[in-house]
Amino acid sequence: MKLFHLVFALILATRLDAAIIPSLNDDKAGEELASKVRALAPTENAEFRGSFELERARFDDRLVPMTSQVLVTNDGWRQVYIAETPAGRETLTVLHRARKPSVFSHELPGKESVSLVGDRATNTFAGSDFALLDLGLEFFHWPKQVLLAREMKKGRGCNVLESRPAIVSLYSRVVTWIDQETTGVLMAEAYDAQGKLLKEFEIRKFDRSAGQVREMELRNRQTKGSTRLRFETDAK
Repeated sequence: MKLFHLVFALILATRLDAAIIPSLNDDKAGEELASKVRALAPTENAEFRGSFELERARFDDRLVPMTSQVLVTNDGWRQVYIAETPAGRETLTVLHRARKPSVFSHELPGKESVSLVGDRATNTFAGSDFALLDLGLEFFHWPKQVLLAREMKKGRGCNVLESRPAIVSLYSRVVTWIDQETTGVLMAEAYDAQGKLLKEFEIRKFDRSAGQVREMELRNRQTKGSTRLRFETDAK
């Protein structure tokens, strides 16, 4: 092999090696990261208005007005979602507790509120692609947390965390891309009980000056439906 070709091959091999993201598979670092995410909590009450925009392959698109409230309490903090669905008002209250599974209180129009804890909160909310446990980020409470890698996503340095439940129900695992600077979730993938990709989550708009998510999207890869959760810019 000529010297030029040899040097070129070595340079190409070096670049290819540099592009390979090393696998970490670190349980300890994964649990520490999940613990940091669970510990994140607001310091003051807030209210936001917005909407769920539902897109379905075989049905007309639908817009569901929504109000979200953040309430700081002595035992943690609560996030309330109030959706004005065609059937009436639907409400979800999530009690966040750093060291315990979240508690979900779900009230359908004309029915009594049902309380669900942790992984049992598999019901969908307001006809959207969001399960209750999705809105509560319940997977960060699962017993198996592994830091898979560190990589760039959407122009940001991210920690890639894999979360696995003790007992498989709706999901067998969830992989999240967590911003290294803010500890916020940028993207996530959820896999069904058979290990097939079910949902993809993505933050689409973020107001850095206000530190507020303006738009997020959840795509169901199996039903081909999607839900965009938009927050109005005049949040107070």
